[in-house]
Amino acid sequence: MSSSRRATPRPGRSRTSGPGCALASALLLAACSEGGTRPDVEGESLRLGRVHVVLEPADDRLGGEGGAVEATEASDAQLEVAARFVFVRGLDEEFARARVGISVLPHEALRPGECVPSDSLALQAPEPEESPDPRELVLVDAGDLSVRVGEAAFDVPLALVPDLLPYMSGVEYLHEGESVPLLPAATPRIVIAAKGSMTDDLPPFSTEGATPPSLGLFASESDVAQQREGALVFRWTAVAAEQPITVRLLPLVGGEPAGDELTCVLADRGAARIDLHRLALPAQAEAVRVTASRLELASFDVGEFTGTELVIERRDRLQMPLVSR
Repeated sequence: MSSSRRATPRPGRSRTSGPGCALASALLLAACSEGGTRPDVEGESLRLGRVHVVLEPADDRLGGEGGAVEATEASDAQLEVAARFVFVRGLDEEFARARVGISVLPHEALRPGECVPSDSLALQAPEPEESPDPRELVLVDAGDLSVRVGEAAFDVPLALVPDLLPYMSGVEYLHEGESVPLLPAATPRIVIAAKGSMTDDLPPFSTEGATPPSLGLFASESDVAQQREGALVFRWTAVAAEQPITVRLLPLVGGEPAGDELTCVLADRGAARIDLHRLALPAQAEAVRVTASRLELASFDVGEFTGTELVIERRDRLQMPLVSR
């Protein structure tokens, strides 16, 4: 990938910040200017920052094919990166998080053993009442941003945020589609580096964390057979950790989604037994995709963005065939 910075406007959306911003190059310049500078006005403000890195297998493993497998060859993991650094003034934190996509993590909202529809975890914040006080929701430009997974390095392009609100502007960092060879037993270091904004708010920085261990999801034939007793059973390789795992359950027909997804938070004990009635599976469902995540969480300070979150998520996927119910 080229090391030069580039903006990727979202399909079907564009920013219009005035008559001088008709061209794409001018859009980028305006957005970077807005994201890097802001008026020095009075009033309470807060800063939110999160870098979220996801590593997910390219393919599902099939349940009922035996027990855990010790893989000795690297398989492709799909890499996703999202980074946002947000300056907020005159707005509620929950509203700001909902608008910029920095929602609470499932284990922060649910206790181990709880399952809810995934959509219910998305923050819903109504437009605040009109106020004479100044309001700002600025996604700050952090300069060129890159991610390194082990020995593989990638640039993370920036994208203009849609101007949904008159006081919302700036850029975010989004990247997906890269494949990284990854052994199940490997836990490579992940390094995030940025060259910094045009102000002292967000100077150059580098931070790193470790990839969590693979879960190695599996289910034996006897586990699949327990569906006849009304239970969805699957297993994984547990680790000695206080952090629970997050599990997402999605019904499938012909390999495609066929119903609402459910999110569960489970203790990392190596096995789960979930009542099939809780899933409310559609009658035509042929399988359930189980996507399980381990998280490595850390925080770092950069300029005025103290307590910026680094979330490294490693996912495993298992497709469970559904037997007669």
